[in-house]
Formats: sequence, structure tokens, C-alpha cells
Amino acid sequence: MFGETGRIGLVVPANNGVLEPELWSVLPDGVALYATRILARGELTPAAVHAMEENVDRAVDELAATGVDVIVYADMVTTFIMEPGWNETRTAEIAARTGCRCISAWTALRDALAHLRITRFALGTPYPAAIHALAPPFFAERGFSLTGDATLDIRQMADVPRVDAGRLRKLVAGLGVADADAVLLLATDLPTFASLESLAAMTGRPVLSSNQTILWSALRAVGNGTALKSLGPLFRA
Repeated sequence: MFGETGRIGLVVPANNGVLEPELWSVLPDGVALYATRILARGELTPAAVHAMEENVDRAVDELAATGVDVIVYADMVTTFIMEPGWNETRTAEIAARTGCRCISAWTALRDALAHLRITRFALGTPYPAAIHALAPPFFAERGFSLTGDATLDIRQMADVPRVDAGRLRKLVAGLGVADADAVLLLATDLPTFASLESLAAMTGRPVLSSNQTILWSALRAVGNGTALKSLGPLFRA
């Protein structure tokens, strides 16, 4: 049987061509991924995110029918657009609706930061400037300190998966990391797996990304503690 040691279900925004290939590229033996997509296109705006959210219940019902062990609501930007506490409420609703454990991009990141005892970090995103501006106060309200932040200011959703390693490196090089515990790179459609090691070497800091923390949290949810050397201290701790 596929997924004999764990079956992970992903709710993925339809513009995202990155999350599934990145996770599949490092997935431990015996663990399987099953994805359902929710429509997201055009410019990244609060209205577009709210419209995307209307498709989530259908998506989680489909994943539950597949027989997954955990459902991941794999969208980070909802964290900053929705009302306070939305992630915790929504994941609890999905768990109650399906009978499956549920995590989100935010709850995965939250737990990873706690696991590594990271409280000060530099932040990079691809979000439009107006949405990126929502992130620093979100973290500050939860007791985190930002040593620097920057955005690629990408408006069209379909353009984020096209960010290459050079552009990502330039983004990180412009962040203030001297007093940081780590570097955070957010967005589940931002390609990071091929760059995590080189960025950590460049900055001298652990580099966490949305997809990396999602994989770590999902594997923990299915009881898999496999070490993955290319994905940083989360998978070595």
C-alpha cells in the first residue's frame, strides 16, 4: 500500500507549482502525499484570498475521502489577511469536519520556531508590499522580534514560482541578520529547498521556509522523525 507509514493531504492554492515537487523530492520512504487544489489566480489581494477560501471545504472533504492521516492547509498569506486566531480556528474546524489532524502553514511555522527556540529573525517574502507590511506587526504581536525584512513585491500569483536561486539569494543578502537567530522565507509557492543550505552558509544562520516547516510538522503528525540533512536543523534536532 502506498503511504504505509503516513499519508499527508495538502490543500494547495492552484497557482502553486512548487510545494508538491519540493516535498516529493525529499519525502521519506513509506510516506505519500495527496493534493487537492483550490482556485487562486490573478493578483494577490485580500479579495482574491477570501475568494480562494470559499473552495476549502470541498477540498478537505476530498482529501478525507482519500484516507489521509493529516491535512495541511498549505497557504501562508491567509495568516496575515484573515482575522486574529483564524488559523487555529480554521484548522480545528477542518479536523472536526473530517476526523483528520489538521495543520496550516502558520501552525507549522509557529511550532518550528518554538522547537528551535527562535525569537529573533530576518524575514523575506515575495508578497506585494501592502501584504508584506502586515507580517511584521503579526509577528511582533506574538512576541517575535524582526532584525530586518524585505519583499520581492510580486503582485501576480503565477510569478512567485518563477523566482530563481539568484533572486532569492539577493533578497536574503539584503536582510539584517547580524542579531538574528534565523532567516525566515515565507510563501508556499516560493522555491527554497535547493537554496536552504547555501543561504544558511551565506548568512551563518538557520534558514526556515514555509515548505520546509510544513514538511517537518506534517511528518511529526504522522509519527515520522526521518532525518533529512539538506533541510537544516529542524530535521537534525
